[in-house]
Amino acid sequence: MDPLDVLTDDDVLRSPPAGKYVRFLERPDDREVDPLRFEMWLDADGSHGPMPHVHPEQDEFLQVIDGRLGISHEGVTETLSPGERVVVSAGDVHHFWNAGDERLHLRGGVDPGLRTETFMRVTYGLARDGAPVTGSGMPLNALRLAVLLDEFDDMLFLAALPQWLQLAGIRAVAPVGRLVGYDNGYPEYR
Repeated sequence: MDPLDVLTDDDVLRSPPAGKYVRFLERPDDREVDPLRFEMWLDADGSHGPMPHVHPEQDEFLQVIDGRLGISHEGVTETLSPGERVVVSAGDVHHFWNAGDERLHLRGGVDPGLRTETFMRVTYGLARDGAPVTGSGMPLNALRLAVLLDEFDDMLFLAALPQWLQLAGIRAVAPVGRLVGYDNGYPEYR
């Protein structure tokens, strides 16, 4: 039996277009200093997982439970098997994906937790409910995305562009997004 079949939507965040699922194991008492721990599953086709990105203030850790994890960080690409673990330091450009032929199951987290859970709840919720998203589950609507990233700009940046340029773009586009009605309330996802 698939373990995801017995977990409810209250237990697991689902981003079906990206083939990603997350269950939170330990929430921080103080999100500014304590880690957020989770389980993650990535479907088996190699395209799932986040695009290359940087967490400016958070270390990320991942341990393979089942399957094979492909990860690129610190300029090195490697494949990890069950029991193996990787720590990605804050500021390190990285991305990961399912490198196997079966669903990948990880345990991991970010330290400190910051507002990662809220960010994931919103992005996974939008994807689950049919908003157009990228292959990694981020909103495709530039106005909606700018408003979202304007709130969560301390958590992650794409690796392809300098952070200052991303921030300038977010700051320029987010007011237009708010003007046309996008906000970050999303009470249905929080």
